[in-house]
Amino acid sequence: MLQLMKTGKLLVLISCILIFQKGVFGQSNTPCSGGSISAPSITVSSTCSYTSGTTVGATAQTNAANGGTPSCGSMGPDVWYQFTAPSSGSVQINTQAGSITDGVMALYSGSCGSFTQISCNDDFSGSTMPQISASSLTPGATYLIRFWQYGGGTGTFSLCVTALAPPVGNTTCSVQTPICSGSPISFTANTGGSPASTVNPGNNYGCLSTSPNPSWYYLQIATPGTLTVDITAGSDVDFAIWGPFASVSAGTSACNTYGAPLDCSYSTSATEQVNIAGVVAGQVYVLLVTNYANTVQNISVTNGGGTATTNCAIVLPVGYTAWDAEVAGEAVRLAWTTETETNNDYFAIQHSGDCIVWETLGLIEGAGTSSDVHNYSFTDQSPAEGINYYRLMQVDKDGKTQYSSIRSVKYSMSDKYIVSPNPTKAFAFVHQTGHLEITSVELIDPVGRVQCMPFDKLDGGVNVDCRSVSHGTYFIRCTDELGKSSSSVVVIE
Repeated sequence: MLQLMKTGKLLVLISCILIFQKGVFGQSNTPCSGGSISAPSITVSSTCSYTSGTTVGATAQTNAANGGTPSCGSMGPDVWYQFTAPSSGSVQINTQAGSITDGVMALYSGSCGSFTQISCNDDFSGSTMPQISASSLTPGATYLIRFWQYGGGTGTFSLCVTALAPPVGNTTCSVQTPICSGSPISFTANTGGSPASTVNPGNNYGCLSTSPNPSWYYLQIATPGTLTVDITAGSDVDFAIWGPFASVSAGTSACNTYGAPLDCSYSTSATEQVNIAGVVAGQVYVLLVTNYANTVQNISVTNGGGTATTNCAIVLPVGYTAWDAEVAGEAVRLAWTTETETNNDYFAIQHSGDCIVWETLGLIEGAGTSSDVHNYSFTDQSPAEGINYYRLMQVDKDGKTQYSSIRSVKYSMSDKYIVSPNPTKAFAFVHQTGHLEITSVELIDPVGRVQCMPFDKLDGGVNVDCRSVSHGTYFIRCTDELGKSSSSVVVIE
């Protein structure tokens, strides 16, 4: 309050507006103004944090400049919001009822005057409020959300956009994950992904009228009998299974030519069970699990019960019991634990900013063959600003490799340097702290893209030339002669 009294009426007014807007979106009946996207921005977070919105005062817009007529839901007065796609390229957009209890939502890409609808949802999983999951978005690109009440009318609602980890890798039958008796698999289901029938259209999917968000597995029979596989989730999942095949390679090679499945379920249940009688040792079967609910949920796949057992020698040569990544000061600490290792030579710790391009940060020697518990750790001393992705590449002594699941952490650099003037239109002087000279300067934009900057060394710091950089808010990262990096925020007008 004291600060507000000192800063004058204008700042008081601005502060009051900011306080009013906290937790509430501004309203925009159209996506653009003056040829530029002007809809209020939504922050993409790692968890859902609802913010209130309203359609009160809006009108129904269906002309081409305002997205045209959406493909789902009876149209009503609509409002628009924008967000920037995270580096994973995957998001989930959730809504919550206010005075509007039956909402509709659509997702768009493109630019003013030329928008393309990506997805549209009316009722989601028994609710009359919509939800959209989308992947393969372009990191750093702007996308638009359109919301309205089904059939007309106006009111209030809440909305959040959550960044999702990239889908797991076994989304095609050409890349399958092994499962076996006594080694259940639990994974976070894919959402917003392409159906199996789209990715692999040559297969016969039997009872599966749709096959959204697929995950593919294979298993090999060790002892004959009746094969039973339990599939457990929080919401609707389905499955189909094919075989027998003479070998793992034969099952994978037959991808896109699978005939009618041996067993299949398209029920509304969150639990399913595979049952195949008369399986023979050595046979291989291919299992497809689909996340019909299209919601973020954990799915467990367990080969248990029945009289048949499956071969665990086909499963990863390392049995992980823990694998975590967390921010520790100005670094990211990675830790993992194994309870079994077979012929394990070493781990390569890999990092990525987009889950596409990976670099190896270091190597940790494995335990060879062991049934003892082993704890491992590695520290990334120079994480990037924003979301960092990590995985372990496990390498056998014969050169074969397997990858762990991916872990992501969000890292924010600590302020160390004073930057002036800030904001700046041309040059920014970075005041050096201590006696260590600054040897490099980089600007990092909100989606993690790095640009090396020219600078001149002056007494007390460096003068950075920002004239070639687009306006916006950046982290300015400086590295000293000992290789230590810290950053501050700089605004370029």
